[in-house]
Amino acid sequence: IIHGAMFEKAKKARDQHLVKVTEWKDFVPNLELSNLVLTPWCGGEHEDWEDWVKEKSREESLAARGEEGEDERTATSVAAKTLCIPFDQPELPEGTKCFASGKPATCWVL
Repeated sequence: IIHGAMFEKAKKARDQHLVKVTEWKDFVPNLELSNLVLTPWCGGEHEDWEDWVKEKSREESLAARGEEGEDERTATSVAAKTLCIPFDQPELPEGTKCFASGKPATCWVL
């Protein structure tokens, strides 16, 4: 009973912070709100865009915080990464573009 209650509480907290974003302009502001952001993606073969997301999100997050660089003592980075492709994929409407590259999206990523 306790484990089930703990799981449901964690799932509810996750779901309250899961947002679907389809445009870059909404991506970093949602990350800054501690949201888990689901975005349309052009696929893992586009490593150059993975790097772009990481660098651009770091740059915009630091600017939003009024900081010039990350504290080296911090365990986590403000840079986003497109690492997780959920098994349960929401419907991806035909013609959906990648939120970063504008190329045709092939999946959703977190």
